[in-house]
Amino acid sequence: MLLALCDGKIDAFIYVAGHPNGSIKEATTACDAIVVPVDNEVVHKLVDDNAYYSMTSIPGGMYNGTDTDTATFGIATTFISSTRADEETVYQMVKAVFENFKRFKKMHPAFAHLEESKMISDSLSAPLHDGAIRYYKEKGWM
Repeated sequence: MLLALCDGKIDAFIYVAGHPNGSIKEATTACDAIVVPVDNEVVHKLVDDNAYYSMTSIPGGMYNGTDTDTATFGIATTFISSTRADEETVYQMVKAVFENFKRFKKMHPAFAHLEESKMISDSLSAPLHDGAIRYYKEKGWM
Protein backbone atom coordinates (compact mmCIF):
# COMPACT_ATOMS: atom_id res chain seq x y z
CA MET A 1 0.00 0.00 0.00
CA LEU A 2 2.71 2.46 1.01
CA LEU A 3 4.86 1.62 -2.02
CA ALA A 4 1.88 1.95 -4.35
CA LEU A 5 1.09 5.39 -2.87
CA CYS A 6 4.68 6.60 -3.05
CA ASP A 7 5.07 5.22 -6.61
CA GLY A 8 1.91 7.02 -7.75
CA LYS A 9 0.08 3.75 -8.50
CA ILE A 10 -2.74 4.76 -6.18
CA ASP A 11 -3.92 8.22 -5.19
CA ALA A 12 -5.27 7.31 -1.76
CA PHE A 13 -6.00 4.47 0.62
CA ILE A 14 -8.39 3.96 3.50
CA TYR A 15 -6.91 2.71 6.72
CA VAL A 16 -8.85 2.21 9.94
CA ALA A 17 -6.46 2.33 12.88
CA GLY A 18 -5.83 3.83 16.27
CA HIS A 19 -3.80 7.02 16.23
CA PRO A 20 -0.96 7.64 16.20
CA ASN A 21 -0.27 4.90 13.68
CA GLY A 22 3.14 3.97 12.29
CA SER A 23 1.92 3.16 8.77
CA ILE A 24 0.16 6.50 8.41
CA LYS A 25 3.14 8.32 9.91
CA GLU A 26 5.37 6.58 7.36
CA ALA A 27 3.05 7.48 4.46
CA THR A 28 2.92 11.14 5.45
CA THR A 29 6.69 11.21 5.77
CA ALA A 30 7.89 9.07 2.86
CA CYS A 31 5.29 10.15 0.29
CA ASP A 32 4.28 13.63 1.44
CA ALA A 33 0.75 12.24 1.78
CA ILE A 34 -1.87 14.03 3.86
CA VAL A 35 -4.74 12.83 6.01
CA VAL A 36 -8.03 13.76 4.30
CA PRO A 37 -11.24 14.60 6.19
CA VAL A 38 -14.03 12.03 5.93
CA ASP A 39 -17.07 13.99 7.04
CA ASN A 40 -20.12 14.11 4.82
CA GLU A 41 -23.78 13.08 4.69
CA VAL A 42 -22.98 9.50 3.63
CA VAL A 43 -20.52 9.03 6.51
CA HIS A 44 -22.96 10.51 9.04
CA LYS A 45 -25.65 8.09 7.85
CA LEU A 46 -23.20 5.19 8.19
CA VAL A 47 -22.42 6.28 11.75
CA ASP A 48 -26.08 6.84 12.61
CA ASP A 49 -27.07 3.42 11.27
CA ASN A 50 -24.30 1.49 13.05
CA ALA A 51 -23.82 1.89 16.80
CA TYR A 52 -20.21 0.67 16.67
CA TYR A 53 -19.11 3.64 14.54
CA SER A 54 -18.68 7.16 15.85
CA MET A 55 -17.51 10.49 14.53
CA THR A 56 -14.09 11.50 15.76
CA SER A 57 -11.09 13.53 14.72
CA ILE A 58 -7.39 12.96 14.28
CA PRO A 59 -5.53 15.66 16.21
CA GLY A 60 -3.63 18.20 14.16
CA GLY A 61 0.13 17.85 14.20
CA MET A 62 0.04 14.10 14.66
CA TYR A 63 1.15 13.50 11.06
CA ASN A 64 3.30 15.50 8.65
CA GLY A 65 1.29 17.84 6.45
CA THR A 66 -1.77 17.76 8.69
CA ASP A 67 -1.58 20.71 11.06
CA THR A 68 -5.27 20.96 12.00
CA ASP A 69 -7.68 18.39 13.41
CA THR A 70 -9.07 16.11 10.71
CA ALA A 71 -12.71 15.01 10.96
CA THR A 72 -13.31 11.33 10.34
CA PHE A 73 -15.20 8.32 11.66
CA GLY A 74 -13.94 5.29 13.45
CA ILE A 75 -14.63 2.19 15.41
CA ALA A 76 -14.15 2.35 19.15
CA THR A 77 -11.78 -0.25 20.48
CA THR A 78 -13.55 -2.83 22.60
CA PHE A 79 -12.02 -5.23 25.06
CA ILE A 80 -13.60 -8.54 24.16
CA SER A 81 -13.62 -11.79 26.09
CA SER A 82 -15.19 -15.14 25.51
CA THR A 83 -18.64 -15.66 27.00
CA ARG A 84 -16.99 -18.63 28.73
CA ALA A 85 -14.57 -16.32 30.56
CA ASP A 86 -14.97 -16.54 34.30
CA GLU A 87 -17.08 -13.72 35.75
CA GLU A 88 -14.56 -13.03 38.52
CA THR A 89 -11.66 -12.78 36.06
CA VAL A 90 -13.48 -10.24 33.88
CA TYR A 91 -14.66 -8.34 36.96
CA GLN A 92 -11.06 -8.05 38.24
CA MET A 93 -9.80 -6.96 34.82
CA VAL A 94 -12.42 -4.23 34.47
CA LYS A 95 -11.83 -3.15 38.07
CA ALA A 96 -8.07 -2.91 37.47
CA VAL A 97 -8.57 -0.70 34.40
CA PHE A 98 -10.98 1.71 36.06
CA GLU A 99 -9.23 1.86 39.43
CA ASN A 100 -6.01 2.78 37.58
CA PHE A 101 -7.70 4.83 34.88
CA LYS A 102 -5.26 7.74 34.75
CA ARG A 103 -2.35 5.33 34.42
CA PHE A 104 -4.24 3.23 31.85
CA LYS A 105 -4.88 6.31 29.68
CA LYS A 106 -1.13 6.98 29.53
CA MET A 107 -0.40 3.54 28.06
CA HIS A 108 -1.14 4.67 24.49
CA PRO A 109 -1.91 8.10 23.00
CA ALA A 110 -5.16 6.72 21.56
CA PHE A 111 -6.45 6.24 25.12
CA ALA A 112 -5.91 9.89 26.11
CA HIS A 113 -9.47 11.00 25.35
CA LEU A 114 -11.29 8.07 26.93
CA GLU A 115 -14.10 8.95 29.29
CA GLU A 116 -15.23 6.37 31.84
CA SER A 117 -18.92 7.16 31.44
CA LYS A 118 -18.84 6.67 27.67
CA MET A 119 -16.81 3.47 27.73
CA ILE A 120 -19.67 1.42 29.14
CA SER A 121 -22.27 2.47 26.62
CA ASP A 122 -20.97 4.19 23.48
CA SER A 123 -19.96 2.27 20.36
CA LEU A 124 -20.25 -1.17 21.94
CA SER A 125 -19.61 -3.90 19.39
CA ALA A 126 -20.36 -6.78 21.77
CA PRO A 127 -22.67 -7.35 24.74
CA LEU A 128 -21.26 -6.53 28.15
CA HIS A 129 -19.91 -9.50 30.10
CA ASP A 130 -21.54 -10.30 33.47
CA GLY A 131 -18.24 -9.55 35.22
CA ALA A 132 -18.12 -6.07 33.70
CA ILE A 133 -21.78 -5.46 34.52
CA ARG A 134 -21.09 -6.43 38.14
CA TYR A 135 -18.31 -3.82 38.41
CA TYR A 136 -20.37 -1.10 36.69
CA LYS A 137 -23.29 -1.76 39.03
CA GLU A 138 -20.98 -1.57 42.07
CA LYS A 139 -19.75 1.81 40.86
CA GLY A 140 -23.33 3.01 40.33
CA TRP A 141 -22.79 3.42 36.59
CA MET A 142 -25.62 1.04 35.76
